Amino acid sequence: MDERKTYNISLIGRSFKLSSSENEEHVQRVAKMAENSMSETMMLDKRISFETAAAVTALRFSEEIIRLQDDLTRLRRELADARNKDT
Repeated sequence: MDERKTYNISLIGRSFKLSSSENEEHVQRVAKMAENSMSETMMLDKRISFETAAAVTALRFSEEIIRLQDDLTRLRRELADARNKDT
């Protein structure tokens, strides 16, 4: 069973509690990546709210995950095809 721990993270000056089975270093890396993305969004227009920046960040990360999943599927297919040619 995964042992989950609760971590305190900060995003753009706001504090949150995050429960994760990952170690603290990993959780802090994730939080830093999210904060950097949100900061970039908020710098584009000073009127962008925290909530809007969070939503834009979630959409960007979702898009990247889908792109990576598609790449992984393609690479797995190519690997399977290459293995089939060798046999």
